[in-house]
Amino acid sequence: MSWRRGAVALAIAVVAVAGLVLAARWWLFSRTHVGTDDAYVHADVAMVTPRIAGTVDRIYVDANWEVRRGQLLVRIDPAEQRLRLQRAEAALAHAREGVRQARAAVRASDAGLALAEADLEQARIDHSRAAQLAGGGVVPTERLDRARTALRVAEARVASARGEATRARATLGIPDEAPDAEAAAVREAQAARDEAALLLSYTRIRAPISGIVTRRAAEVGERVQPGQALMAIVPVARTYVEANFKETQLTDVRVGQPATVVADIYPDVVFRGRVDGLAPGTGAAFSLLPPENATGNWVKVVQRVPVRIRLDEPPTPDHPLRVGLSVVATIDTSRRDGPMLTPLSETDAADRRDPRSAAVAR
Repeated sequence: MSWRRGAVALAIAVVAVAGLVLAARWWLFSRTHVGTDDAYVHADVAMVTPRIAGTVDRIYVDANWEVRRGQLLVRIDPAEQRLRLQRAEAALAHAREGVRQARAAVRASDAGLALAEADLEQARIDHSRAAQLAGGGVVPTERLDRARTALRVAEARVASARGEATRARATLGIPDEAPDAEAAAVREAQAARDEAALLLSYTRIRAPISGIVTRRAAEVGERVQPGQALMAIVPVARTYVEANFKETQLTDVRVGQPATVVADIYPDVVFRGRVDGLAPGTGAAFSLLPPENATGNWVKVVQRVPVRIRLDEPPTPDHPLRVGLSVVATIDTSRRDGPMLTPLSETDAADRRDPRSAAVAR
């Protein structure tokens, strides 16, 4: 019987020691780790919307298809925009022809001015000769009067020619040596042409990011308007976790601390990441109907603050994280030298720009 009592005592001692070890490990773990199951998978979903109004002509993808950035998704009937582009190109050609006509008018006005100045020079010579001859009594005074009148007419023609040259250059609007493309009419027509070409390019709607197509609402033959949601693209390779920790758990949480994530759908898989940033306010403060604690009976409720956790590596194809999945997030708070609010990406950028500014931010 004595050996039985010894065995029982030994078993109790082993169980007690194991319990103490587990309790010590749990106590040490709880001092440097905080966790919550109020956490979910999120992603920056991109909504695909048209920039112009038109009729959907063709759809190249379907729901749950994987697409790459720049891949063609939807085409809007381009007939209307092609006509607008043709009109804009015709207007541009007309503007260029107008500039060429204005240059021809400038050259013609310059030639007219040169001719008028030559006539003026001859009129001055004739007037001078007539004045000399009339003073010597060789010719009658009537000839001098005609020469004087011809001189005045020539001077008026020069003034008119100069005004015509000025008007022609004002119509042209650019210096003689400047290219035609610098003319205001050409620049305006070129801008209208570029705008029409841009609108034509908007008839082909491409994927803004890589991901999975979801919530496809567009149908062939449907008339769509700018800003109307046609489908959404979920970047499954860039998902992150938003964990809502209690305010009492965030005393030692800092940006950059390591974290582990376990999804309910994959209980045996551990995703590793880091704290990317802490929200500047509680979830209740930014809700659609925030609580008004200054009215009625007040009951204190522990608030929760969203904490964004960025995964170190994208989820593998064998264990994809879908948006909205429930996870359990745990943060290791043993290192507390990081900032409390600054997002991780902003901190890294500050370190690359100037380490001293990053130290000030911390």
